[in-house]
Amino acid sequence: MLTVEPWEAIRRKVLVEGCSQRGAAQELGHSRKTVAKALAEPVPPGYRLKEPRKKPVMGPVAHLIEAWLEQEKDWPRKQRQTAQRIYERLMEERKEFRGHPGTVRRYIQGLARRRGGEVYMPLAFEPGEEAQVDWHDGWAFEDGHLRKMQVFVMTLCYSKASFECSYERANLESFLDGHVRAFEHWGGVPGRLAYDNLRCAVIQVLRGKERRLNERFVQMRSWYLFDSRFCNVERGNEKGNVENQVKRSERTYLTPPPDITEGGLPGLNQKLLAGCVGDLERPAPAPHTGQKRRELFAQERACLRPLPAARFEACVQHATFADKRSLVQTDTNRYSVPVGWAYHPALIKAFADRIEIWCGQEKVAQHPREFAKGQYVLTPEHYLPLLALKPGSLDNARAFKGQPWGQDFERFRKELEYRREEAGTRQYIDTLLLMTKHPPEEVKRAVSLCVQRRAFAYEAVLGVLRNEPVRALARLDLSDRPELVIEGDGIRPAAIYDHLRVAEEAVA
Repeated sequence: MLTVEPWEAIRRKVLVEGCSQRGAAQELGHSRKTVAKALAEPVPPGYRLKEPRKKPVMGPVAHLIEAWLEQEKDWPRKQRQTAQRIYERLMEERKEFRGHPGTVRRYIQGLARRRGGEVYMPLAFEPGEEAQVDWHDGWAFEDGHLRKMQVFVMTLCYSKASFECSYERANLESFLDGHVRAFEHWGGVPGRLAYDNLRCAVIQVLRGKERRLNERFVQMRSWYLFDSRFCNVERGNEKGNVENQVKRSERTYLTPPPDITEGGLPGLNQKLLAGCVGDLERPAPAPHTGQKRRELFAQERACLRPLPAARFEACVQHATFADKRSLVQTDTNRYSVPVGWAYHPALIKAFADRIEIWCGQEKVAQHPREFAKGQYVLTPEHYLPLLALKPGSLDNARAFKGQPWGQDFERFRKELEYRREEAGTRQYIDTLLLMTKHPPEEVKRAVSLCVQRRAFAYEAVLGVLRNEPVRALARLDLSDRPELVIEGDGIRPAAIYDHLRVAEEAVA
């Protein structure tokens, strides 16, 4: 088959130089038929089959394969037949079949190409019109081991600006927290947010576009006044902008897996945010060729809805009671409250990174959130008042295990008990009880000073608390006793001392 250069030479010889077809065929070494074809077609037509190639192996079973593929369209996706399974069925059910697994695989691939896939509509968004939200898994090294976390992603559809933040779990409180952080990072709220049917927002998928939504999600939507759009089931392509950002995050920000041994998730979040900010320097996609994404984001930011005056509390709340051990429970874990609040009703606010416990209008305790199951998260100071009534619990109380106040307290106790035996234990308990009357940090500082000075006594700690550091005297305030206030500039004339000189001369 001739390439385009010989084809052009034939056409030029005849149509430009005026040579006859016979002469061109003889001069250029082609047949008369080839010359005629070149004159009839401006470019070589390429190789064309007159009739389809015969398929002696796949032809007899083609109808069977097509019927199987048509039948499984309504099957669960994970239980549909692979090419290997179809080959095995052909070998079992058609004894005369002598094909190869690769032949079956290529035939099925050809069927898929001929049938074509889903056709998509190209979309365009106005500045600030929509942002899309999704989660994805992330992996990082911690203490030499790979650990899994969940990454929240939100992407603006016009500028492609994105925000990412990692969490221990993809739960409702993390979902809410990701929204709040994204809005604050961008300095505004998009008009609409698009989601798939994730459990953090959707409780139940109803008919058509109807959804039964989580009440706390609706509260956040009302707080920031954005609209929501939910994709059809198993149609992640309906939020393609954030899907593309998820792939970039997995293959760029988290590849190779970062080491978070030192910084933990906060350090990883700084890396993710730096990647999102750096992406603003990338060229903008069509039709904004020649611009940076940062320029598009500047346009979009001006179209975002302003943030409300107050910040939304990105937490899940539920009411409970503090039990007889001064504990409240959430997510199989128990958190302590001061013993004075035992048997009281309490409100738990579960944030992505902490647990707050409120009694009435007062926040009585705050703890870092524990994600392992069946854990006790206790603040030792909450149980100190009980030591006055139950001193025998000092060694076995769960809150006091592991010397929570540091090595100085451990040494202080050993020295007291070595010098005074049982009376030393009582003095140590009295020292701990000082934290119920003084700020715990001041008591810890006082104990550390006494250990350095080898002053192992309760009275020594009390003396440090009362006298060190020496506090500056406050200025005397006589504003409520004007009769005691001396008016003047404070400068006394030297003449008032003249009588002393006169008296001195008289004596002389």
